[in-house]
Amino acid sequence: MTRHYQLTCVRESSALDTLLSDLGEASELCGLHPEMIEEFLRAHLVHGFTGSTGEIYFDQSGIARLRHIAYLRDHENTSLRTLRYIVTLLDNLDAQEKELRALRELLR
Repeated sequence: MTRHYQLTCVRESSALDTLLSDLGEASELCGLHPEMIEEFLRAHLVHGFTGSTGEIYFDQSGIARLRHIAYLRDHENTSLRTLRYIVTLLDNLDAQEKELRALRELLR
């Protein structure tokens, strides 16, 4: 299987191990098949990390995002293309809200 998604490398640390979930654990936590999660990685819907052995890991925000995607996919019957569109809109909205908060802080 060829992987075409970009992962961030993490160094081994006992503190990181408690904060990161591997692909199998993420699959169980989100109710998604590991191959579906890899598809979401290739589609850039979620970001993962890779350890020194090549294992894929997710932080808590990644798990939350996978759960949100799983909800949209299962309960709203959205396709991968629609999921990508929704996630892009949500990311843009989040960035605009952060910028607005920063600008409001400058005005104070």
